[in-house]
Amino acid sequence: MLKWCSALGLCLVLLVSAKASAQQVNEPNSVALEKAYQQVLYEYYQGNFALALTQMAILEQKFPNGLTQIPDFLSAHQVEPELLKGGMSLAYGLDNQAADIFLRLLKNNTEPQVTAYAWLLLGKTYYQKRQFSDAAQAFQQITQDDADEYFETSTRDNWLYMQSQLHGFLLGQEADGNDIQWLEQLSDNSIYRHYVQYNQALALLQKGENQQAISRLSTLAKNDNSFVRRWMGWGDPIFSANDEQNIEAERDAIRDRANLTLGYTLLQNDEPHQAFRVFEKIRSGGLDAEAALLGYGWAAAKKDELQTALAIWQRLMQMPQNTEYTLEAYLASAYAYEKAFAPRQSLQLLQLGVDRFEQALSDLNQAEQQVNHHQFILDLLPNTKYTPKVEDDASLSLHHKGQQFNSTQLFNSVTVSTEFRAGLSALAQSRDIQQQLQNWQQRMQQYHLMLDERQAERLKRAKHILQNRTLEQLPALQTQREALALVVDSAIRQQDGQVLMSLQSQQWLDRIKRSEKRLETISKLKKQLAQPSLAESYQRRIKRVAGRLIWQASEAYSANQWQAQKALNQLDAEITKTQQRQQQLHKLLAVNPDFAEQRLRVSTLAQRINVDIIKNNGLQDALISQLSAIFKQFIQAHKQKVNDYILQAQLAMVRLSDQALKKDNDSSTKLDDTSANDGVQL
Repeated sequence: MLKWCSALGLCLVLLVSAKASAQQVNEPNSVALEKAYQQVLYEYYQGNFALALTQMAILEQKFPNGLTQIPDFLSAHQVEPELLKGGMSLAYGLDNQAADIFLRLLKNNTEPQVTAYAWLLLGKTYYQKRQFSDAAQAFQQITQDDADEYFETSTRDNWLYMQSQLHGFLLGQEADGNDIQWLEQLSDNSIYRHYVQYNQALALLQKGENQQAISRLSTLAKNDNSFVRRWMGWGDPIFSANDEQNIEAERDAIRDRANLTLGYTLLQNDEPHQAFRVFEKIRSGGLDAEAALLGYGWAAAKKDELQTALAIWQRLMQMPQNTEYTLEAYLASAYAYEKAFAPRQSLQLLQLGVDRFEQALSDLNQAEQQVNHHQFILDLLPNTKYTPKVEDDASLSLHHKGQQFNSTQLFNSVTVSTEFRAGLSALAQSRDIQQQLQNWQQRMQQYHLMLDERQAERLKRAKHILQNRTLEQLPALQTQREALALVVDSAIRQQDGQVLMSLQSQQWLDRIKRSEKRLETISKLKKQLAQPSLAESYQRRIKRVAGRLIWQASEAYSANQWQAQKALNQLDAEITKTQQRQQQLHKLLAVNPDFAEQRLRVSTLAQRINVDIIKNNGLQDALISQLSAIFKQFIQAHKQKVNDYILQAQLAMVRLSDQALKKDNDSSTKLDDTSANDGVQL
């Protein structure tokens, strides 16, 4: 029974100690896991999705099941880690990876908040991939109550806006009922209200319901909602990445676009006076300024204020950029002169227009040749690695390049396209990867030099070892061993304990012998001087001390002999080890240093880096070709418009020439008739 109790106690002790050691091992891992996940959250909330995904990948490599062990204070009240990873993948453009994560969460997770966000992000993934049917089905899985309870305001507004887009353009439901529903559910200060109202107005225009569209556009143009600052939710970096200044600029741009559409709609409805007042509200420094000036002139022309229209269009024609609106201003001005019964001025303006159109075609051809060069695309990349946004640097560079060819607005249109921004971002990342690979390639060359230096240093060190006193330890140990062995043999042979006396005892014995010699010297001197001799007590005391030391040495003879023999054995063991070390050292020194394995590893890495560089160069060429194709697509579309303008101008010139020729013929016919009548009268 006692044996079983002792065994049970031992097991309990081992279990407690194992649990304590496991806690000691897990505590550092948990702290490292928390710090790693905090780095992920920091980069995510800064909008650095690439760095956040990189930190997430490092975390998963160090902690294979780390995402399931995130503490509650980092995940429970913020966001589920897998959901965060999927959201970052979606924001970074990894649509397939994001969709796989969301589908896995929907299959394995039962929490309603995670489920609602998974459906939302999955629908947004399909929405960005233009799989509208799948996106609509995903959004319909979210109830209004769940959206109100779990989503932040901006996230909920984004969900409603995407649903309105799908209902308006995919599902074909009635516009009126759904329009009211979307506007009622969107928050009052949401930017998506403007987009929904504008899209509703466009849908009404397509249906031919112009009056209702005008009413919607007028309401949107007068809307002056301000930005309301609020706390950031975890989904804001994905659904609402704009700051206050950008949102206000976006609202102003939507308001200008609404006024522009409203103005042209009023022109089509033959309401030039109202259109004139609407065009006046558009900002002169906005994106739609040139289109507004063109419509502004048409509104004045339809009011029969031809001089005002010509002045407005003259301002457009003086602009250096060859946009469609500045070029159309020539045709519009020629129309105004023709309407004012000034065909010569109209012909002159058309001829100026044709010259401008041909110059625009020449500039576009030069721009097309430039975009075919790889350096043109590479110059759009930021000069430094830590530029906040690649698109900002590209916009500035394209602005300068567009001024060279008078095509700034055309290049700006390329810049804002989603395909161009994605391709340019991928090219910037490929450029950074190439620089890193080239740095590694240089390091591989340095590693070869380091191995050569290491081999030379090893040869020098071997020579130094041979020249120093490292190999002289064995003779000294052997001499010490021989001396000790002689002492032990002499003690054993003589059976004299004094041989193995300790050093202190030997020193005491020597002092006694010196004392005896001094007593003898003193006795002789006293006899010579006829003085009384010393007392015998001094000599007896010295003999007594000497006898005691000899007796102690005899008593300690066995112990001292054992200690001496032990020291002798230790010296033998040390000599044996020294001999073995010397043999190993001689073998190592005899072998020439060779780093073949290290050189092979370096060569293998260098080959892999070369292969990766070649692949990356191929990827860069493909991306540059893709970006050049986007430029050429925009340029070709604009060239087609310019060719149409040339054709229209030439046809108008022919028509005006025919009218002038006909007018001259009519005038000559009247003169002939008059001269004939005069001849008859004469």
